[in-house]
Amino acid sequence: MFFLSKLLGQQVKDSRSQSVGVLDDIVVTIKRKYPSATKLVVKKGRQKMLLPWQLVRNFEESQTMLRLPESELKSVEPDEGEIFLAGDILDKQIVDTEGHKLIRVNDLQLARANGSLRVVGVDISGGAIMRRLGLSRLAERLSRRVEPHLLDWKAVEPVSGGEAGMKLQVTHDKLALLHPADIADIANELSPEERVAVVESLEDEIAADTVEEMHPNFQAILLNDMNERKAATILSNMDPDDAADLLADLPEEKAASLLSSMRLKEARDVKQLLRYEEDTAGGIMTTEFVSLPPGMTAGQAIGRLRELEPDAETIYYIYVVDGDGHLAGVVSLRDLLLARRDQRVEEFMEHHLISIQTDTPLEEVAQVVAKYNLLAVPVTDEDKILRGIITVDDAIDIILPLSWKKRLPKIFG
Repeated sequence: MFFLSKLLGQQVKDSRSQSVGVLDDIVVTIKRKYPSATKLVVKKGRQKMLLPWQLVRNFEESQTMLRLPESELKSVEPDEGEIFLAGDILDKQIVDTEGHKLIRVNDLQLARANGSLRVVGVDISGGAIMRRLGLSRLAERLSRRVEPHLLDWKAVEPVSGGEAGMKLQVTHDKLALLHPADIADIANELSPEERVAVVESLEDEIAADTVEEMHPNFQAILLNDMNERKAATILSNMDPDDAADLLADLPEEKAASLLSSMRLKEARDVKQLLRYEEDTAGGIMTTEFVSLPPGMTAGQAIGRLRELEPDAETIYYIYVVDGDGHLAGVVSLRDLLLARRDQRVEEFMEHHLISIQTDTPLEEVAQVVAKYNLLAVPVTDEDKILRGIITVDDAIDIILPLSWKKRLPKIFG
């Protein structure tokens, strides 16, 4: 086993045992579960050479021996998917995917495996800092008394970094396995550049869910800084009400540009929501709901649900509208499943339902949802045309601050 901090600065000698410099860094490929060494950085004075790992004949903590004389050594370029351990990882923040948090890398543990050198662990202990300060004996004594803070590399993931501020070319596959709320918590702690790199690397739906969970203070900054095509795709995959709220926080010119780049249907829904005042029911409602005509049978309605469910905010309530879009009634999912397959929706729908109008103040919206214990409330215009719904989690936003809301279980989504 080796620690990176004890390897850096060791002598590198050519095939004639002549010094060609000192080890300045080790380059690895992160395409494997445990990154393996592919190159080494040799520093001599102010000059640096990047050499293929295949040139290493012997590697020890005291020195590195190469297979060629210095005159035959030629510097190469890093390949895609490679990172510099000292430059990109050491002293940087990376993600502990098991602990769902950011950690600081104080040292890296390496081991020989199948003729190669691989990164196997991350040392986040105070002992690692003392080791780097030359207090190895003290660090060893402390490690006997205190449980070491070594994390298996397979449980961590780099974010971004680099000596020149380059973004690491990582896919964040491990990070994508976390709940979007956990990813958002991690992203909130990153620098703006790192936050953009993480979100841009996620699949579209996961990225959208993550942005929805992020603190509002960071959402607009994130979309303003990231690639516009990716930002527009994220907005298209967000709930329309959340996308509208986010666009309202962006500069007018930027919001218009993103709207024009969104998918047509989603852009149309968002534009409709942006017409309403933020402090009204129309300003927080979503246009993603399930509606059915009164003449449809229960069997047909269930088939329709299978088609529409992925795009609906909630299917606990199914709203019944006439040919002109007027709200006529509501059907619960339970009643729909218990109805005869040939029974028409209008025969078992609830005609007397609670609804609010698009200009209803938010305080009244919250009161209605709480008073009638609703999971969602329909929103109509002055002509009783159904324009959207407000779900209970959006109603919670009205009465609870963000810090309290995040402690509650997610009801929808």
